[in-house]
Amino acid sequence: MRIQIYGDDREPILERTRELVDEAVAQAGLADVEIELIAIHNDDEAKAQRSLGAPTVRIDGFDAEYAEREPPETTAGARYYSTPDGWQRLPERGMIVFAIKEAQARAARRQAAS
Repeated sequence: MRIQIYGDDREPILERTRELVDEAVAQAGLADVEIELIAIHNDDEAKAQRSLGAPTVRIDGFDAEYAEREPPETTAGARYYSTPDGWQRLPERGMIVFAIKEAQARAARRQAAS
């Protein structure tokens, strides 16, 4: 499994997002996960990398919040996640765990189909 975190590497929110991802990976019981931080400093880089704002978390290529229903907009600016507590700068750990489980299910379906 591959998890990518996109955002401005000069901002502390990227490190907090990495901590959340590490916690979610542990909660999901995964051991073999590649986690990559990808620096996004401007809108051109955001567009090229399909970053939906900082921070964006992708699991096996799918956005942790939107998955298959990803919007076309990209930005290097701040991203807000819809949570039970309202709009927040960070995704909830549970959202990331759910996205990990969905990625595992997609992989299992692909494997079963081949």
